[in-house]
Amino acid sequence: MLKLTPLLILLYSLPVISYADYGVNSRTIPLETFKNRFTTGELIGISTAYAEDAHIRAAISNLKSMEIVNLDSDVIKKDVGYLASKSILSEDRARDILK
Repeated sequence: MLKLTPLLILLYSLPVISYADYGVNSRTIPLETFKNRFTTGELIGISTAYAEDAHIRAAISNLKSMEIVNLDSDVIKKDVGYLASKSILSEDRARDILK
């Protein structure tokens, strides 16, 4: 039993993420999970464009206020599409991010 103690301590110290039903839509994910869908290169592209692009600044500001991201939201779809239109994301990557 002693050998399991560190594992149990680790498991109990992890944050609990609830994937409770957030309404009818099951395509909602935590913000951190959404951010992890972007590659390092894509995040660098977003950061680079942030200084000069008001639309990207507004999108990032909007995301900061969210805990849960609705992948079917018109706003999220529009913002990811905007990143593709600016060649920060490819069309394929935009689709993958919104899956």
